[in-house]
Amino acid sequence: MYIIKKIIVIICFIFLSTQAQSVFIIIHGTWGADCSWHSPKGDFFDALENAVCQKNSAVVSFRWSGGCGHESRVKAANNLIKLIKTYAIDTPLFIIAHSHGGTVAVLASQFLAQEQDNKYKICALFTLGTPIMSNYLPNMNVIGYVYNLFSFEDLVQTVLGISSREYPKHKRIANLRIMINGKAPDHAGLHHPIVGKWIAYIHHYFKKYLNNQNITNYISEPSIVYFSDIKAPEYAYDEKRNDLFIRDHQLSVLILDSFRNSLETGSNIPFTNL
Repeated sequence: MYIIKKIIVIICFIFLSTQAQSVFIIIHGTWGADCSWHSPKGDFFDALENAVCQKNSAVVSFRWSGGCGHESRVKAANNLIKLIKTYAIDTPLFIIAHSHGGTVAVLASQFLAQEQDNKYKICALFTLGTPIMSNYLPNMNVIGYVYNLFSFEDLVQTVLGISSREYPKHKRIANLRIMINGKAPDHAGLHHPIVGKWIAYIHHYFKKYLNNQNITNYISEPSIVYFSDIKAPEYAYDEKRNDLFIRDHQLSVLILDSFRNSLETGSNIPFTNL
């Protein structure tokens, strides 16, 4: 009886999701399958759902293995495509992905673009601290806009300089540094519920901000977004970005040198779950 009820609930959920005017898909990162933030009753999920429910939008959590490797991400990307294809072709789809969940979404865009006669599009992809590599770049033929939200206090995204923080410049890609309540978040802090509350509106208000600056044909202006508990996000030109990239590089060199010295001296190196 319990199994029958569970099946009925799943069927009803799928039916209601496919009838939504738009769908927001949340994707967790590496080793994040069992975390709660991206699932119903999780703080980020609920913040996003509360923000978009009045527009008859559905929020869906996409759970994958979270495996640390290319094969796991490829498998997840193919499963994400299967999920995307459960919706009508004209359903506006938005993807919000943390860490290598963004890599999964990027791979899905590459695979969709390779399909003959593909008609599915992703209206916007929002990545949160996704490690950016040359083989993991979004295919903009199937994505309307990409908003890459990152923080220089996120020591996981760059993996000691192996990955980048910014996608290559493109008129429909925005690389946005974010601050939350006056502070730069760490890797996990990028999926703060305040971000969940406002992320669905970033495109609208960022375009409005750019229009006020007489920028109308691209969103690639290096900008910073200030999230706050007490007011809507504010935007500004990111004057410190180049200096922060220099500091970023210097920090990576220091950490690598420290790691190398520890190996040479045989010191014990503590490891923690990130």
